[in-house]
Amino acid sequence: MIYYTYAYLREDGTPYYIGKGTRRRIHSKLHAVNLPPEERRIFLKTGLTAEEAERHEIYLIAVLGRKDLGTGILRNITDGGEGCAGRVVSEYTRKRISNVLTGRKLSSEHIENLKRSNRGISPEMRQKMLEGLRKHDQSREKNCNWNRKWWNNGIEEMMSVDCPGDGYTLGRCCKSLGRRGNK
Repeated sequence: MIYYTYAYLREDGTPYYIGKGTRRRIHSKLHAVNLPPEERRIFLKTGLTAEEAERHEIYLIAVLGRKDLGTGILRNITDGGEGCAGRVVSEYTRKRISNVLTGRKLSSEHIENLKRSNRGISPEMRQKMLEGLRKHDQSREKNCNWNRKWWNNGIEEMMSVDCPGDGYTLGRCCKSLGRRGNK
């Protein structure tokens, strides 16, 4: 497959995003940044292998720097290359993602898709992933909240399997966010 690197430009002509892709990736709306008008999307290098495109993307991001790290002008949230390497995620975001995924049940179709996508993983990487999952499962068992729900009475909140008493409703009163949630 033939790869390329590309840039999205601001109105003044300076780049704000560097990427690599094949086919129509330069025109895809699935980015962490807004898609500029077509005249501000430019191909930087074409006819590359996957490795060459990856190296070129990483190089350009390193040279131009990232705004989220305070090192430059780009809106990229990773250092480039494959996947999310170098992405900086705040503790708040990690907790929100964890809360959403905790206790989630996967459909059999989803599980099959995951199995298919993992077939190309090396045995060493598979072992590392399994070790990470085991550690994660052990910590979840230790701090098990699977069957517990948030309850509040307008003054206090608590987690419990069953309603703790009169006046309590299911849900959490998010005082710090200034809104009600999980009702």
